[in-house]
Amino acid sequence: MNGVGLFGSTTLDVVIGIIFIYLLLAIVCTNVNEWIAGILNTRSNTLKLAITQLLDAQAGQAGSTDVDWFLNQFYAHPLIVGMSKPGENAPHPAYIPARTFATAVMDIATQQKPGVITFSDFEAGINNLPPGDVKKTLLALIQNAKGDLNLAQRNIEGWFNDTMERVSGWYKRNTQWWTVIIAVVLTLAVNADTLRIVKTLWKDPTLRAQLVEKAKSRTEATQPSISVEYKDKNNPLTPTAIKPASKDELDTLGQVMGWSHQILPSTFGGWADLFLGWILSIVAISLGAPFWFDLLNKFMRVRNAGESPSETAKSPEKAAAPPQDKAA
Repeated sequence: MNGVGLFGSTTLDVVIGIIFIYLLLAIVCTNVNEWIAGILNTRSNTLKLAITQLLDAQAGQAGSTDVDWFLNQFYAHPLIVGMSKPGENAPHPAYIPARTFATAVMDIATQQKPGVITFSDFEAGINNLPPGDVKKTLLALIQNAKGDLNLAQRNIEGWFNDTMERVSGWYKRNTQWWTVIIAVVLTLAVNADTLRIVKTLWKDPTLRAQLVEKAKSRTEATQPSISVEYKDKNNPLTPTAIKPASKDELDTLGQVMGWSHQILPSTFGGWADLFLGWILSIVAISLGAPFWFDLLNKFMRVRNAGESPSETAKSPEKAAAPPQDKAA
């Protein structure tokens, strides 16, 4: 190809290069976001808020002023205490498995009756609770259990899992706000000007080729390495591990962005282009690493499909036999 067509063209390689750069910046943004979430105990605090909404407004005795009795009993239960770090100011557990939640709730409802409990014990324990939100919920959850304690426990686990799906949504929305803020700071810190990056890639075929090769290596790696899906219902606030950008990949970024060679514009049009380049980068980084990884895969497939395979030499056709003279 001479660079005019689409497949294997300069245009396609520039697109792949800019997508790969966005991917690396998005990975850095996600890693910083996770670091901030760890410092602020965002997961723990979000889970605590959710469990409070599930188990508050339930006293232990009729006429009691302790309307959070059930909630306090939950956090005092040995199963939950065992998941928390020791210390008065220790953070809330980052996650609680659904089975652990259901077991603790059932144990509290039966007043921690020693020995093996039956469905009748559980139902009687719920009925002995004074009117409250937890009592209403548990009675509704055991209605279709048909006297099966295991089914009742699965219903409670389902109640918890449904709530955790909503909690995951809260956490993602909160994370998205932080993502935008980090994207702004990151873009300005490294001077990630999209327009300048595109011009650099267009003019520098060597750098462009390096980025395409690194993009190829990244897409050939295992895809879960950059996934940020929240798939584990028992740990809904923690994404799967993200493979960080390597030093070699980050070194390449230094060739297309940075302040060392930046000449600040002297005209209004120049400043407008600079701000537009920043805004494009901020929006792109905020879209997240999975988005750019999927897009990179698609463009790499297009590029690979355009590479002409080596054609095998055709075997020479068998020469036609000369016509035989008819016998006289």
